[in-house]
Formats: sequence, C-alpha cells, structure tokens
Amino acid sequence: MCNDYELNMALEEMNEAIDRQLGLQLRLPLPAPGSNAVAMDVPRSLYPRLQGLIVRPIDAGNPQEGLQPELAYWNLTPGFHKGTLKEWKASTNNCRSEEMAEKSSFRNALRKRRCLIPATSFFEWTGPKGTKTRHRISRRDGDLMLFAGLWESAITPDQGAVHTYTMVMRSAVDDHDVAPFHDRQPVLLNRETAATWLDLTVDYKSALAPPPAGTYVFDPPEPRAA
Repeated sequence: MCNDYELNMALEEMNEAIDRQLGLQLRLPLPAPGSNAVAMDVPRSLYPRLQGLIVRPIDAGNPQEGLQPELAYWNLTPGFHKGTLKEWKASTNNCRSEEMAEKSSFRNALRKRRCLIPATSFFEWTGPKGTKTRHRISRRDGDLMLFAGLWESAITPDQGAVHTYTMVMRSAVDDHDVAPFHDRQPVLLNRETAATWLDLTVDYKSALAPPPAGTYVFDPPEPRAA
C-alpha cells in the first residue's frame, strides 16, 4: 500500500500538465495581494494524516467544466464520524479498489466524490526488516502522475468542516512494473480513464486498469529480498 509520496510541482506548472495530459483546466486560486503567485502552498512530502493536494471537479455532475485544487487530509474520514480527525483511528489513506463499493467508509464517496491525486513520485520499501531500502517510483516520461482518489467532508468539533481523501489501490501482479516491489499499486489515470473515473454516471471499473509495462522507473532499480 502507498504511505509515502511527493508532489514537487507548482500549481501553475500542474495546471499546464493537467491541460496537456487530460485536456482539463484547473481553476487556480487568486494571487495574494501584491503578488503574482497563486495563494496556495502545495505540500511536497506526503504521509498519512498530513494535508495534501487533491484535484476535484468544480461540478461533480459535469467534470469537463474544469477542476479545482484543494487541500485535504490524507486519511479519509467519513461523514458519519462525529469526532475529531485524530479520534478516527482507522487507516483509510488507501482503499482497495475491489472493496470500496461495499466498505461503509468509502462507498458514499465512491458514488458522489471522486478526485485526482497529483504526484511526481511515490515510494515503496524492500529488503529485510530493519535495513529496508526506499525506492522512488516515478514516470519514465517525466510526466505528472494522476492517481484515482476519493474525498469526503466531515464536520469535526475542533476544526469544523474538513476535507479528507484516500488513494485507490489495485493489485500489482505478473508483469506489472510495481509487482517486484509490492503487491498493491495506486490506480494511475490517463486522459481516457480519468474521464471515466470522474464521470459519476458511467461504470468506473475500466478506469482501474494497470498502466502499460514500462510506465515507471525505479530508484534504486532493483528490489531487495526480504
């Protein structure tokens, strides 16, 4: 499962990448007074329960209208939870694609609140316990990665309304690039599958396909035996 990823890209550059890769535009926040820079700090190193950046449709019923970037906490907290984010003890930063339609934590978000999770790299670990090696995984072509995600809104007693999200994971088997490093992988989207994933009126399952062989590059390139 994915518990560590990076997003080393400014919003303006991300907007260009999403336009090029998906044919969609981001609605960027207005610049701060007296500045030309977009008034949103993009978190760079992401771990569960920290704030990260998601990209979601401006209008869930019409994703082609455009997307908006938003900060959310990486550990989906369902709307039925009435406590603080800290009091939500479940690890819900990842959700299994084959279970999300049935799991109470995810099924409502799957029906109503899908998003994209931008990343420039993610990480997996291999080797013996205590001496594991951290492998950086990124696209061979250098493009931005856009993973399938779900987001939720919860009302908390200490922070009020907060948004949280989870990364959709699928199996990594056979000739999948990630298989030697882990048996699960994020769902990487392209122009066609992102359109399917964000369209709440169609069957999303075709969007869960693995990326073609050779999509990823690994550093270090070889996994270590446990």
